[in-house]
Amino acid sequence: MQERIVGLGSQYYAVERPDCPCPEEELFEGISDVTVLNDAVLVLRRVIPQLLVFGLDGTFRQFVEITGMTYGHGIRALGDGSFAATDMDGHKIIVLDGNFEEVQRLDCGNRPALQAPFNHPTDCARSSDGRLHVSDGYGNSVIHIFSTDGDLIETFGGPGSDPARFSTPHAVLIDQQERVCVADRENNRVQRFTLEGAFLDEITGVYKPMALETLADGTLLCTDQTPRLSAFSPDGMLTGRCRTFGTFAHGLGVAPDGTIIIAEMLPNRVSFLRPTAN
Repeated sequence: MQERIVGLGSQYYAVERPDCPCPEEELFEGISDVTVLNDAVLVLRRVIPQLLVFGLDGTFRQFVEITGMTYGHGIRALGDGSFAATDMDGHKIIVLDGNFEEVQRLDCGNRPALQAPFNHPTDCARSSDGRLHVSDGYGNSVIHIFSTDGDLIETFGGPGSDPARFSTPHAVLIDQQERVCVADRENNRVQRFTLEGAFLDEITGVYKPMALETLADGTLLCTDQTPRLSAFSPDGMLTGRCRTFGTFAHGLGVAPDGTIIIAEMLPNRVSFLRPTAN
């Protein structure tokens, strides 16, 4: 069978599947998101055990259970050797270290509230000053900002379609320019803000955006429900686009060598897009 190649602008990628110790549908049951932490690819599932750990080469390593997780949605490396797992139906954020030990928890005591932390949150990202930004998410339409100690500093947004309003903020990312990028799914756009929540601009031309990541050069990657993967320059211009291979490309990760990893639903699987010679 001929090698499958996709392109994003001037860069081409070979599509690979990781090593599977059992059938893909069984291994990736309940798949939700993916991130890269140190030398490992972490795949989040919505079933126990919630974490699948792979090497960067796609070799399966182990299963890991996240204690107290109800129904996972987002997973994101935080830049200091730790990662955040967002519990959508447990209404909490769990931060774990590289040994999969819990180091911090943002929790509402399983008592969700309207436009207050939390009501089915979706994702969590950390800025260089240590603050956590949480997209909250399915029940709410806001972004919460927390201090390094986990204290709520500010909440911005609200339901609607105007600038700085959201309808299902599905993913949050802080890019290399310290902009807070939010996949505003049902408004078919990505909105960008300062770290304090001041509106900067929006990227349109996406259909129900799902996941966000950046490449080393600042390119913003966004999956949507077309289904496709789009690449945008730091100033928001479309630079490349390809299709994804599941009905929903629900999660994104990027490895140090530029490999793009996609968590796909229907069928449930993980795709590695490895940079290849042009």
